[in-house]
Amino acid sequence: MRATLMDRADGDQIDAILTHPAHQQTLHALIELIRALRTCRSAEDMYHLQGRLRSMVLDTEKRRAAISQQIKRLDKHRKLTADAPELGTALDRTDRESWVLEGDVYERIWRQLKSIADALAWKVFGYQRNIIVALSRADASGPMYGKAGLAAELEVIEDAWRENREFVLHHDLTNVIRVGDVTVLGRDGWAWLREIKTNERYRIPAQERLLAETSQVLADEAGKLPSGHVPVRTTIDYRTDLAGLRDVLGLAHARSGIAGGVVSSGRAVVAASQFTAAGMYTAEEFSTRFSAELDRVRRRIGADDLAHTLTLLSIDQAGRTLVRPPWAIYPIEAEVAASLTADGMFFAVCMNPNKIIDSLAKVGVEASWMQRLDGTENPSKPLLKVAARSGNRLWSTSLNFAAIAELMLELIDLRTWSRQVASMLSGEFPAGTRPWPCFAREAKVWA
Repeated sequence: MRATLMDRADGDQIDAILTHPAHQQTLHALIELIRALRTCRSAEDMYHLQGRLRSMVLDTEKRRAAISQQIKRLDKHRKLTADAPELGTALDRTDRESWVLEGDVYERIWRQLKSIADALAWKVFGYQRNIIVALSRADASGPMYGKAGLAAELEVIEDAWRENREFVLHHDLTNVIRVGDVTVLGRDGWAWLREIKTNERYRIPAQERLLAETSQVLADEAGKLPSGHVPVRTTIDYRTDLAGLRDVLGLAHARSGIAGGVVSSGRAVVAASQFTAAGMYTAEEFSTRFSAELDRVRRRIGADDLAHTLTLLSIDQAGRTLVRPPWAIYPIEAEVAASLTADGMFFAVCMNPNKIIDSLAKVGVEASWMQRLDGTENPSKPLLKVAARSGNRLWSTSLNFAAIAELMLELIDLRTWSRQVASMLSGEFPAGTRPWPCFAREAKVWA
């Protein structure tokens, strides 16, 4: 049940990564960071939290650079540098694979810390997914450590705080905000995207156009992004089954290590806490118990035909998705959110595929699965074909794996999700448009 968690690693390597001292230390830091995030009420609170996060991310990036240097030297059959960092394991320092594992640990830590910055960005932008979508449509900037323009960006951030007590969101600290370098949150309530250059003569026209066109779409709340997507805020309120997820996670965390339950018609969750379960089960017993619980809840929702069922795991998701909310803002305890971020906890969501088809049919959408639902699904190919009539015309499209993952990992209420799909097939959008639907009033769930 380890699924996507470091596909190339075997069980022993995964355990070595999860029990690595730096990984364990980061888990405790994540708990405090999430608590601090949730108590942020002012620009000052956000300024200090961002500064703390930046320091941790820069330290991690510096460590990653040093590890990478040692791997490159070993590849060339050269000795480690005199200032090579200590390994966090008892593995052989002269073995390349020991450093690769160390690199995996710090890459994960890096993503986990950046996911907290993503949560800060969601908070800054009022949990409005259309803004997150718009500002995520660009290439990642890469590490801050060693970046030539970092000093100039930090100067803007510090000057705005010192002179005007304005908070400036640092985009490079996040994984999701990729358009521009910073967002200045003015005291008048306006947000200003800026591209920072050490020399104004070196401004890049393509970056300027991306910034200007994205800003225009956000200001008008209409229009097409440079990526071709059209963020659409519908009038459909965001509703979820996250209360059921919270309950199951809480039971696994506080009591049994493994817990499962049906959270709505056609949907069930099984959660596991690797830390709570450590004193109760051997590795083999843990796997057997988790699988048995999964089989039990599948039977309860009528999804026990393994050739036609949907099951998705939460493992190793931190910092990997651009528009899915980070675990830190899920309505769950800070300790649980941190454990999900660091994979100390994980959960599986099971859905009855027939229930999805039936729910769509009730809102006038014809749907059919385009792949076998037996665990062999190809995430890069369309998964669900949907169509609906508007007047004399049939509108159709296909939903990819990410759309289904959003339904499952966010535990979006199935009827709510089906209505959103129907709204995108209403015929209101010109042919060739790539609408990106966003629910209304998400802040009620995430704030």
